[in-house]
Amino acid sequence: MALAEPAFWSELLRRTLTRYEDDLLRPVVSQLIKPRNQWPVDDLIERSLVATANTAVIDRRLQDLDPASRQVLALIGHSRQPCWSFGNLVELVIALGHPDGVKPLFALLEAGLLYPLLTPLAPPVESNGQTAGVRLKNFEQWLGFATTGGLTVFTLPLIASRAVGENLGLPDLSPGETGGSRLTPVQVHEGDGLEWPLRLGVLWQQVASAPLRRTMQGSFFKRDLDRLEQDGLLNGASADRLTDVPDLGFLTVALAELEGILAQDDTELHAGELPAAWDNGLAATLESLWADLPRLQTWNPQDGWRGGESMTGNPFPSAYLLALLLLARAPEGVWLRPADLEQWLADHHPYWTGEAVRPSQKKPWLVTFLLGVAYHLRMVQAAKDETGEWVVRLTPTGRWLLGLSDVPPQEPAYAQTLLVQPNLEIIAFRQGLTTGLVAKLTQFAAWKNLGAACTLQLEPETVYRALESGQTFESIRLTLEQHGTRTLPTAVLESLRTWSNKRDRITVYPSATLMEFGTADDLNEALARGLPAVRIADNLAVVVNEDGIDYRNFRLTGTRDYALPPERCVTIEPDGVTLSVDLSKSDLLLETELPRFAELQDRSTMTGRRQYRLTPASLANGRAAGLTLGTLETWFHQRAGQPLSASARLLMVGGQVDAPFFRRYLVLHLPTPELADGVLQWPETRVLVTSRLGPTALVVPEENAAPLRERLQKAGIQVID
Repeated sequence: MALAEPAFWSELLRRTLTRYEDDLLRPVVSQLIKPRNQWPVDDLIERSLVATANTAVIDRRLQDLDPASRQVLALIGHSRQPCWSFGNLVELVIALGHPDGVKPLFALLEAGLLYPLLTPLAPPVESNGQTAGVRLKNFEQWLGFATTGGLTVFTLPLIASRAVGENLGLPDLSPGETGGSRLTPVQVHEGDGLEWPLRLGVLWQQVASAPLRRTMQGSFFKRDLDRLEQDGLLNGASADRLTDVPDLGFLTVALAELEGILAQDDTELHAGELPAAWDNGLAATLESLWADLPRLQTWNPQDGWRGGESMTGNPFPSAYLLALLLLARAPEGVWLRPADLEQWLADHHPYWTGEAVRPSQKKPWLVTFLLGVAYHLRMVQAAKDETGEWVVRLTPTGRWLLGLSDVPPQEPAYAQTLLVQPNLEIIAFRQGLTTGLVAKLTQFAAWKNLGAACTLQLEPETVYRALESGQTFESIRLTLEQHGTRTLPTAVLESLRTWSNKRDRITVYPSATLMEFGTADDLNEALARGLPAVRIADNLAVVVNEDGIDYRNFRLTGTRDYALPPERCVTIEPDGVTLSVDLSKSDLLLETELPRFAELQDRSTMTGRRQYRLTPASLANGRAAGLTLGTLETWFHQRAGQPLSASARLLMVGGQVDAPFFRRYLVLHLPTPELADGVLQWPETRVLVTSRLGPTALVVPEENAAPLRERLQKAGIQVID
């Protein structure tokens, strides 16, 4: 949503205005377009869309606003993110010195320049001329829609961009301006802007091999936690590391979700598409990543990853923007101490100025953000002053991202940056890498090292994946030759050609007859007798011309229409893990489904049945290949007509739940059921009994035996060991 096309925002505005009640829509539109007549609602909405695309109209409406409201739109414009949390905008307004943080936002809502992001986003349904669904009567009502995630507002990118340049009233914190001496650093560090695309490419490759799985609480299962915490590429220090970043792998996951590189499906994260912005160059890539920061909720530089926790507030998006705008206030080329910036935030940001600020909230965090996140977005330069303390200043790229410059970052001037070796290893020198080249390399080669000279490996699996995504042998070869420093080795060309030929070795039959034999020997015998068929598996053959088949020599078990729902042809045996297949009803799809998670036990066709068994090893292989509990449950319903068996569920999810444990108990046997009822009912003894095993048997923890004995003695019952 960060960098969507203008048509997206126009349609979003249309759908939002259709959710306004007539009594709310007309006053809002009257502020925006100042109609002279009582136009119909549809006309008002269309005219509003036209007005918000007209820069002259927008400029006039901006002049009608008070300075605080214009500052809000300017802040949104600097962020390049049209969608903001309502709470974060309130924090920004207060930090700029306006005590009432809500008033400027309500003024923008009423002026038709800021809009609530209503959910669901689908427009109201019309029936018989009446519009159904929840409609917004006033903005006070909208405040009542707040959930644990808070409220979100949006403006149109054109509106926000026209407000950029408004005086925000931020101070100049330059040392020379505050009475100190000017800073004179020696060595200047500036990132190349490729660190995040490279790490995101590594993550995409890993998730393409095996998805990440989340718990219902939003955390990750232990295996995936270990992957994200221990992976050397995701968590390893960058070639020009200036500071440690907490939970770096999880930050990469959060950015990947915002970029659409990871897509959520129920409780799993799968590999999505690499961003189109990468093909448009470094400027578009950094712009998209910068626009993601206001929506970054599960990680912050103070606490690290917070996924799965209930978050009552996240002040960091507003603080990020303020910190960088404070850097922008300093004269170009002047260095600032992060500590001075953080002190200003502590004195003005409402999250840190309250009386109930906990000590944990006061921990320094700005150095981590500036040197660990913004530095790799190429927004800040860093250096150490004469005392060894880090100082920072805004880069030209940072000024461009904040909308303060019209000069975007430039791509490398030379394209030859790859050294392809005969052992299929690729060395990529970063000074010549582009984001577009990073995307292409990510698709067909595996990243092995990220440094000043990155290394990749050409592998069959990575090349197959690239071919499946639309690349060809020629496109891969062309990429390596265009960016290579030497001629491609013959061994590399032959490997690429072999792998691509294997995948391309597919024969398409417009129509054919597929024949299944009980065993490979049966198929061999049929071929020896002259069956005009082509073997495609051990016991499968395809016949192009059905007229050449003498069906008198075959037993026909029926035909299959694969457009119909799957046939129920599996019986679950009493043990819950043995699956008996009725061969007269089964189909070829079943033959490919079962080996994914079950082991073949009996191929006998004499009885017309075949048996498979679920085992811990077979289900582990299924999970590694992407099999989920939901998929297995659906398969059982479709193929067996009954729910997943208890024993199968045990083997499937046993390793993902809390560990069971043994506990020692005593069993108290009473003479009659009535006495057992009395022990369970009497408050003195009821609390000491865990459960009832039978009419006269009660379960008692060992530590409760002595007090239970004493209390029963009070009732005249003597317990015998």
